Amino acid sequence: MIIDRMPEALTAENAVAYERARYSNTTMPVALTVNLVGGSTTVALYWGAAPLPYLAVFLSIFIVIALAWIFPLSAHFRRQAFTPERVSLLFRLLSITGAVAGLTWGIGMYFIFPYGELAAQFCFLCALVLLGVTVAICFAGYYPAALWTFLPFSFIAVLVLVMQPKIFYAELLSVLMYVPAQVFMSLLYSRIHVNSLRLRFENIDLVSQLTVQRDLAEAALSAKSTFLAAASHDLRQPLHALGLFLYSLQRTDLNTKQRELAANIESSTNAAREMLDTLLDFSKLEAGAVVAKPVSFPLQPMLRKLENEFAPLADAKNLVYRWRDTTAFVHADPALVELILRNFISNAIRYTERGGLLIACRRRGEGIALEVWDTGIGIPASQHRDIFREFYQLANPERNRNKGLGLGLAIVEGLARTMELQVGLASNPGRGSVFCLVLPAGVAQHEAKLPAPAPHAGLPGGCKVLLVEDDQAARSAMATLLREWGCRCEAFELIEEAFDALSGFSPDLVITDFRLREKRTGQDVLDGVTARLGHRVPAIIVTGDTAPERLREALASGATLLHKPVAPPALQAAMESLLGRTNPG
Repeated sequence: MIIDRMPEALTAENAVAYERARYSNTTMPVALTVNLVGGSTTVALYWGAAPLPYLAVFLSIFIVIALAWIFPLSAHFRRQAFTPERVSLLFRLLSITGAVAGLTWGIGMYFIFPYGELAAQFCFLCALVLLGVTVAICFAGYYPAALWTFLPFSFIAVLVLVMQPKIFYAELLSVLMYVPAQVFMSLLYSRIHVNSLRLRFENIDLVSQLTVQRDLAEAALSAKSTFLAAASHDLRQPLHALGLFLYSLQRTDLNTKQRELAANIESSTNAAREMLDTLLDFSKLEAGAVVAKPVSFPLQPMLRKLENEFAPLADAKNLVYRWRDTTAFVHADPALVELILRNFISNAIRYTERGGLLIACRRRGEGIALEVWDTGIGIPASQHRDIFREFYQLANPERNRNKGLGLGLAIVEGLARTMELQVGLASNPGRGSVFCLVLPAGVAQHEAKLPAPAPHAGLPGGCKVLLVEDDQAARSAMATLLREWGCRCEAFELIEEAFDALSGFSPDLVITDFRLREKRTGQDVLDGVTARLGHRVPAIIVTGDTAPERLREALASGATLLHKPVAPPALQAAMESLLGRTNPG
């Protein structure tokens, strides 16, 4: 069995030495075969001209060293792993073999060369040239062996040419030029070979280091995502319950002081919800849960809507909010475009202390450029790429929550990538910035308009709701709210309890948390209800999970998906939409 391998734990230099040895051991039989062919051809050319014993000894030496290497020696070195001692032994044998071959050719030059005619002598010299080229290539792994081959025959060759009755000056000059040139080429080829091996192992080592660093980076990214998902879920649960309790509390008889306190609580709750929703938007992008649905729509209604929302915020900071009327239509997803503009405008207001901002659009080639200009702090050119990284913020070392989480522009870039659009940025530190989104021009249509929310039709009186929620506070708050809305609500912590109740309760709507106890999910609830009732029931999955894989699982259920903390109006709208489809009248 052929092993031809190297030990696993190697330094770079040992690895190079072992590879040189492997190369030399592999090419040595080739060199000796070429040497044997050259010797046999020489014997054939000098047959009958030179004494037979000379020719027999000359050829026999080549046959012996060729057979010795091709069969026992080369195979022996291939069967076992290289070690420093075995490498040293191999290189010594190479030097000895090269010296024997070179000396044999030198002796042949002395005892055989003079007997030949001019043509035979020319062929003899050609055989030496071929031998030199072969030695340079095959001994590239160990240059001293090439020297031991060249020196004996070159010295004797010069001696023989000088001792001829008629000195062959041309041949002598050729040998004197050829030998140094061949020695130099052998050295050069050997250096190229060794350097290429060093570069190869350096590259292998570099790839190994990069692989380790990549694995560490991926592990850190995975740990970060896991932490964010877990922290987001754990924070959303109590905040979800708090929001529902607060909504119910505000609809009771409160005095003025109590209503003021409730309003402050609501303000803090909304701020926390906004930050968690930002994390959710980012998680949706990572999960690939955001799909662009492009349509042609006019920009004017969107810009007017954004003015109504953000102009009061700008006024509160004594900033001028301006926007220009436009008749432009664009072809894109209006919800995603609006979310991008919201990020641009909120950042402009957040980082501008004096002056104001301008929202405008202009034609750029065949597209429409939406631009948000501000007179804020500006962004250094060295940080133009950094600001699109997640959690990166300018001028917020104290991590002031009023300046957000540093995810807005990362979300913008992800949304633009989803729509296959480009985001532009130009800025002058201390003078302001302009963010730009270039959109494809749309077709002007009178009926094209931004999607408007459907009017609330109200919940059907006495609608029956099955609620499955393993968090006690969230379950209590949700059940209280649903009953205030006139629903008959049956609330359960465990799936089995909910299934048992179906024997005397046929719900019009199922509301379930996604992640339940004992590794069960909202999908298990929906499947069990369908199996027991024999038909699908409209369903809402409420989840605090933001992990990409969890979002994909929840979306695959086909139910309406709401994210904790759920604002009661959003929950009511989702219920009205689902019950309106099944109860048209």
